[in-house]
Amino acid sequence: MPQPRELPPELRDRAFAVADAVGRGILADRLRRTDLAAPFHGVRRPAQQAGGYSDCIAYATRMPANHVFSHVTAARLLGIPLPARLSHDTRVHVTAVDGRAPRGIRVAGYATRRETLVERVSGGLRVTSALRTWTDLASQLSVDELVEAGDRLIGQPRSLTTHAAMSEAVGASVGLRGYRTLVRAFELVRPGSRSPRETRARLALVRAGLPEPELNAEIVLRRRTVHGDLLYRRWRVLIEYEGDQHRADPWQWAHDLERYNDLAEAGWLVIRASKTMTDGDLAARAARALRSRGWPE
Repeated sequence: MPQPRELPPELRDRAFAVADAVGRGILADRLRRTDLAAPFHGVRRPAQQAGGYSDCIAYATRMPANHVFSHVTAARLLGIPLPARLSHDTRVHVTAVDGRAPRGIRVAGYATRRETLVERVSGGLRVTSALRTWTDLASQLSVDELVEAGDRLIGQPRSLTTHAAMSEAVGASVGLRGYRTLVRAFELVRPGSRSPRETRARLALVRAGLPEPELNAEIVLRRRTVHGDLLYRRWRVLIEYEGDQHRADPWQWAHDLERYNDLAEAGWLVIRASKTMTDGDLAARAARALRSRGWPE
């Protein structure tokens, strides 16, 4: 079979609407060749581009002005954590504002008449605001999953909204699907988290009957000021998560040793945790450490 005829420069190496190609004189037979994929009705893109962000770029070529990426897709584009169980959801989630919900293969469509704040991300893609995305996800996530997402919104190193704004959004969501989940999650959201893992650990500690720890707070030592992942300042107990870089990087290893020595010198008891440690084991270790420091008083 002969090689497909080369597309004009303005259509190469990117997604495009079929209507745009036809308007430029491209024949239907050329648009059916195997070097092009059809991720959505009326859209073509290079066959080697697939999934995730590329799907959003492709869908955007035929996206009406009142459509916006929302829910799971907006969360991914905004860097809001989602549970692993949703990794298999490869649809694009799109909301029509004051219109009919979009339909199509690999499209999860929604419709709303609520005021919808829109942000733009890489590539000029229109997405619901981080706050609106979080409230929308209340209909699809569990309480704990929504807490992880909420902690990201007001977490470190860069928050996406404020706790006060979240409170207002919850109050404005009365009667919507997932409202009860939203209320319960908001009660558990805290500022300062750097990862879903820290959020899960915090929830596990509190549910085990332990005091609520501070998240990524400063500890002033004699020679330096450091930050701890989860800490009980009153009892000088610190929980630190360590990834592979702490073990594989010689500089990081030496830095950690010096840091832990300084913490011990200042009277801190450090629990070093890994991603394989269960919530139950972490809570049990934290309880023993706290009791050794006089908790409960």
